[in-house]
Amino acid sequence: MSHHIYHTRGVILSSRPAGESNRFYKIFTEELGLVGATAQSVREGKSKLRYTLQDFSIVTIDFVRGKEVWRIVSAGVWRPLETIKKDSIRIKLLAGFYSLLLRLLHGEGRDQELFAEIIAVVDFLEKQIIPQELTLSFETLTAFRVLVHLGYADAKGFDNFLSPAPYSLDLLLQFEKIRSKVLTQINDSLSASHL
Repeated sequence: MSHHIYHTRGVILSSRPAGESNRFYKIFTEELGLVGATAQSVREGKSKLRYTLQDFSIVTIDFVRGKEVWRIVSAGVWRPLETIKKDSIRIKLLAGFYSLLLRLLHGEGRDQELFAEIIAVVDFLEKQIIPQELTLSFETLTAFRVLVHLGYADAKGFDNFLSPAPYSLDLLLQFEKIRSKVLTQINDSLSASHL
């Protein structure tokens, strides 16, 4: 019996061992939304997927739907993220962002706008060194934009920080002035939604 193969791009948010040589992944994909999927024998030294399916990687990926979970049948590197992976501050910021996504996202469902937002965050981290004094603004702004997109926070009065324009240091400098106000709203939203 043949299975339909779903081809898409995805962001590997996290993974954990599954059984002796398999691994279970949480992947936010462009076409399917959040997917839980296993890769067979990926923890073995001879596995071709071992180095492609790394946490935080952005990949092209092929899935088939199994009885209980998706199965990964092939994958390739779409964005290598070499700059981010070599910088402890950037990788920490990306890890924090992915952690927030895992907390907020539930179940499958195509959301290309959110996928584009994730790629915009990655693009900014790849190209830009964020000064220490603006890292909190970066974390707060990225969290706020995701919360607004998912309907957990109110965008009223903050439109100029929520447009699809690319992230920039100028945007972070402007946002720094209202960061504490937005942070209060974020905390209220997370508390009210029990996330």
